[in-house]
Amino acid sequence: MTRGRVVALAAILACLAAALVFGLAGTPSSPTTAAAPTTAATPKADGLAALRARAALQPCPTGISPDLPALTLPCLGGGPAVTLNGKPSGVPTLVNVYGSWCPPCQAEMPLLAAFSKASAGKVALVGVDTEDDQRLALLFAKDVRQTWPAVVDDNKAVLRKYSSGPPVTLFVDRAGQVVHVKIGAFKNLGELKGLTSQYLQVSL
Repeated sequence: MTRGRVVALAAILACLAAALVFGLAGTPSSPTTAAAPTTAATPKADGLAALRARAALQPCPTGISPDLPALTLPCLGGGPAVTLNGKPSGVPTLVNVYGSWCPPCQAEMPLLAAFSKASAGKVALVGVDTEDDQRLALLFAKDVRQTWPAVVDDNKAVLRKYSSGPPVTLFVDRAGQVVHVKIGAFKNLGELKGLTSQYLQVSL
């Protein structure tokens, strides 16, 4: 074997040795990378619960109306899921389909907040938060003083049944039947109270 071949063979062996050492050094990083997503999952749930507590949202009902789609949706911020077409509560209810990103929804929220105070114990409110980020929806709830519960409808199932865009408000009677659908935002509190008296037979 010539001297040139010896030198070449030595160089190849040196490269192989370096590659082996590099490969062994890189191996331990794999488990650390795989474990990262598991660690990040818990703070998200805790964060939603904290935001829900700050907004002071009431618990979600177990059911709303047999007229609604046969779906079970999560309660905004946590808590038991809601079967939309499950057994109604027996209390007249307004079901407001909205999104924190929707300007008309933002405009009518103070009216709904005022209505919620005036109708406490007589008419319930339930929101259907549509295509929204839960964190933003919970921050929005605190800002507009929304204390009534909401379900999360990412696929717009309820909205698609009644309208092309929010807000939409369903008037649900004591038996759980949808007796009126109001498309668009309420103009004032008087309009909202008038429709409640007309369709739900509740005077405020």
